[in-house]
Amino acid sequence: MNYVVHMMVDNVPVGTYSQEKQTWMWSWFNDSSIEKSKYKFLIVKEFGVKNQYEKLQEGTFPSDEFDGWELTSVCLDFLNGIGAYKVNSDHLDFYMVLTAVEERNSKDVQQFRQKTVDCNQHGYSRPGFVCQHLDCKTVRGFQEAFDTYKGMELAEDDDFQAWCDECEKVRVEHGEWNEESESFAQIKLVCENCYFELKEFNQISNN
Repeated sequence: MNYVVHMMVDNVPVGTYSQEKQTWMWSWFNDSSIEKSKYKFLIVKEFGVKNQYEKLQEGTFPSDEFDGWELTSVCLDFLNGIGAYKVNSDHLDFYMVLTAVEERNSKDVQQFRQKTVDCNQHGYSRPGFVCQHLDCKTVRGFQEAFDTYKGMELAEDDDFQAWCDECEKVRVEHGEWNEESESFAQIKLVCENCYFELKEFNQISNN
């Protein structure tokens, strides 16, 4: 009999190796990465500065795939990681350090799942709430409870919340969110990634 054990893995991005350009880029130097955990490796950069190791302090430099594993092993030691792995996508090799592995049904994982949404498209991520009218087909404006950006830290009682321009008009007419304005909005649950896809589509098209 075969058993399938579902696990969840915590990882920290180390950096990327470009097969086309043959260059290495540290995750902390990569502005395109929104992973806040990448800054954990600034301690490696500081070590490189103190000990004059150029590859540990320069954000990007000419390299090869062997550097990727060597630099990842250095980071593995600094974080006391439990392993490392590489993922290839579009001529880029992504190097990661594993810091923890949890069984899917463990207490910590269950607590994590209670605070997240299991999206069919994006997997587990934080929840967001949007009105029924928002989609990525028709531009309807994007009003928010407060300014947001992807990956931002939220206060314990805060959520990503947004609604379209028509919902904003109804809300203003009633002076607040009440039974009538909420009935018009018909707020629905989405994941954080879906939320910011909706935001990007509606905001860019409004400019």
